[in-house]
Order: sequence, then structure tokens, then C-alpha cells
Amino acid sequence: MVKKVKTYKPISKEIIWYAEERVDEIPILNNSMRGKKANLIGSIGEVLFEKYILEKGLSLEKERGEEMYNHDYVVESKFKIDVKTKDRTVVPKSHYDCSVETQSKQKPDYYYFVSLLRSGDWRSFKEGYMLGAIDYKTLHENGEIWNKGDTDARNGMRIRRDCISIEISKLITNDEFIEILKGGV
Repeated sequence: MVKKVKTYKPISKEIIWYAEERVDEIPILNNSMRGKKANLIGSIGEVLFEKYILEKGLSLEKERGEEMYNHDYVVESKFKIDVKTKDRTVVPKSHYDCSVETQSKQKPDYYYFVSLLRSGDWRSFKEGYMLGAIDYKTLHENGEIWNKGDTDARNGMRIRRDCISIEISKLITNDEFIEILKGGV
């Protein structure tokens, strides 16, 4: 388990409902490996992110139109945030990776990472883990580049997309991230 992670357990039916309501409005991205499944996973992560940010008393605006391809939100009218959500069958650990596709042209101020814990069926999400954030520059300076077809020797996972990854332990903690967004750091 990762320290200082906000956990939503269980993920409420309301969260799932809000996420499902968005799925049909989201275009399926070119080269999507999961299609609408990916959109649902991403939408759940976004709804959890919205809930978390609002619980912290911060404002956020969901991007629409062309800007939604660069980032998902503008927080406090100035920070561009893109939420990346991964579904897992095990509780995330600090040495697990968070990834961003390298072919992406996104340049948000920060990436924010969410993990969803599911049991078996891809729609049976039990828990949501708010892992933390990393700024664009730090990810690209310190992240590990992976090419499609590489195998991660640490876990035997075959890489399905060119990406850049960073361990959860190297993310900005939630407390630090909220302070940054509030203008304290």
C-alpha cells in the first residue's frame, strides 16, 4: 500500500453513475485498445478527482472542445491538469508505475494519477486510490521511457504502448499537490 493516498472505498454507485453518464459524450480515441471501457475507466478517475478537489475547497473547470485533448481540467483558474487512470486487480504499491503515452501531444502543467481496484470483471470497481501528481517537466526529465513490445523485468509486463513512466513513490503527494494548487508552494 502507498502512504498518504486518499482512498475512496467503496467507490459509490453515484460515482459510477456519473462516470457512465459521460461515456457516450467522449469520443473513442484513435488507437484506443479498450474503446468505451477505457472511457469508463478514465471517467471514473475524473469523477473521483473532481470529488477530491472540491472536498479540498478548490475550484475546477472541466475542459471541453479541442482543449480537452491537452488536459482535463483547469484548477483554480490557472493549473492545467490531466487525469490518468489505471485499473488494477491489486492494491497499488509505491514501486508501481504511473504512465503517460509518449505519442501524446499533451502538455498539461500536471498529470494526476488515479488507480481503480477491481475484482475480476472489468466493471467491478471496488476502490479508488488518489495517488498523487507530477509536473510535466519533472516527468519528462526523470521518467523511464518504454517502447511498445519492451518487457519490464521487474514484473514481466509487456509494454503495449510507447510511454514514459514514474514510480508512485516519486509523485508529489496529495498534501503537497493541494498546497501547490492553493498557491502555498
